[in-house]
Amino acid sequence: MTEKLGITRAPGRPPARTDLGPSSGGTELPAVRPCGGCPRVRAAHNVLAMPRWLASTSRRRSLVWPAVGLVFGGMSLVETAIDTVYDYGMVTALPGVAVGLLLALCPREPAAAAVLGSLTVLANYALGTPGPGGAQLIGMGILVGHAAAVLAARRGAVVALISTLVVLVSGFAYIPSPWEGFFYLLVTAAAWGVGTLVRQMQDRSRELQVLATKLAAQQEAVAASAVVAERSRIAREVHDSVAHSVSVMVLQMGGLRRLLPDKPDAQEVLLGLERLGREAVDEMRRVVGILREGAGGEAVADPAPQPSLSRLDAALDELRVGGLQIELHVTGEPVELPPLVDVSAVRVVQEALSNVLRHAGGAATTVELAYAPDRVTVTVTDDGRRRLPPVDRSAETAPGGHGQLHMRERVSVAGGALEVGPVRSGGYRVRASFPVHAPVPPARTEPAGMA
Repeated sequence: MTEKLGITRAPGRPPARTDLGPSSGGTELPAVRPCGGCPRVRAAHNVLAMPRWLASTSRRRSLVWPAVGLVFGGMSLVETAIDTVYDYGMVTALPGVAVGLLLALCPREPAAAAVLGSLTVLANYALGTPGPGGAQLIGMGILVGHAAAVLAARRGAVVALISTLVVLVSGFAYIPSPWEGFFYLLVTAAAWGVGTLVRQMQDRSRELQVLATKLAAQQEAVAASAVVAERSRIAREVHDSVAHSVSVMVLQMGGLRRLLPDKPDAQEVLLGLERLGREAVDEMRRVVGILREGAGGEAVADPAPQPSLSRLDAALDELRVGGLQIELHVTGEPVELPPLVDVSAVRVVQEALSNVLRHAGGAATTVELAYAPDRVTVTVTDDGRRRLPPVDRSAETAPGGHGQLHMRERVSVAGGALEVGPVRSGGYRVRASFPVHAPVPPARTEPAGMA
């Protein structure tokens, strides 16, 4: 996922610790590199990576700073060999060699190394030399800049202040020219400024890497949520549309078989089809159970015709053909409903009638559709008197399925309320009430299962 953010993990490398010295706090960050197609990101990464590489105290780079100190100490000795022509002596090399030693030790004690590096300027004049050489000054600047880069802002400022005071004392006590002292102050201030800028860039780089890691985790969570939502949507469609349609077909084949008592061959074929239909219903219930594992949420589907309460009577005719006794009563003035409310109300009626087929053996059922100024209510009530064999015989002994769960999900998403339970007369009632004008989420389209 981090490739989308312009940052990719280096191939074959595990997450690595970025050790930026005492100020880093041991922050654990993934090893990242800029993507090949982002020149600016790659260039910025190289600029930021160099200070981290110099500041590293890892075993692999433990010889870098001693090598730097050896180079600057050697340069000081070369400068001293030239200065001996002017009779200053080998003592001139001592402050420069000291700076070289401090460069070798500065990763372990950056603050002390910076302060002692500034003291070498005082040592130059105390020993009677003409002043620090070029290698010594550059080394002193590296010590101060390194301390500002790896120490916290406050500690780095304190170290820079002490180094500046040391240079000022040297200037007032020994340096004959004020401009020469000003030059030394300028070197110290410039080194501290560069080190502070590097530290700020490092801090920003760490913040961006942490942010990139969080964004990658959020993107993965969003992708996982989308998968779960799609699984939930498929489960509802299979349960509400496909399983219902198969149940209706099984019921209609049962009714046709009873209309042909004098044709045993046809009855045998229809009985086999009924058996296959029941097995298909069982299999679809199993698939719905698998899809429901860990699923939740809503997803947007592709556009398709939607079921509607305005076509409810025509949809009920499909069930009446199979022998189910259904009466529809409509009260109030029909109004145009929000698409989500319209679809959810039809699905509740469909699921309730499917339960009558599966559990009540085709008991006589009444569907009531009541329109009010602010609400629409659908009620499905059966009398509990079995008239047909159940479409799904396993439903009599199987534990609770997903029908009520799907109904509650749909009603809740549409902002309604659901009541499910037995009635005193011995039957069962499902009642769902939906707001008509209340704001609802954008409707998602549904396959035409009952249109």
